[in-house]
Amino acid sequence: MAQHPDGAPSPHPTGGSRCCWRTGRTFSETSFGFRVGRSAHQAVERAQAYIASGHAVVVHIDLEKFFDRVNHDILMGLVAKRVADKRPLKLIRGFLNAV
Repeated sequence: MAQHPDGAPSPHPTGGSRCCWRTGRTFSETSFGFRVGRSAHQAVERAQAYIASGHAVVVHIDLEKFFDRVNHDILMGLVAKRVADKRPLKLIRGFLNAV
């Protein structure tokens, strides 16, 4: 099994997974999709806890077509504000162009 730069095990040794691992630190605490150490079961448990605590609505958003429709230039500009290294930016741009 491969390892991420901080030593955590990874079943995906690709550069893309390392890139996602690094940017994953900026996700919302309520986000569960494609997060290291988080699962769909945990998401359901959290939703049930919200309902039990009195919340009336739990929102699930599936971004399946997001990258097909988002303006790639604007997205890349926002990512570039957080990522100084040009190598992952080129990799992300390649993924966006492949969609």
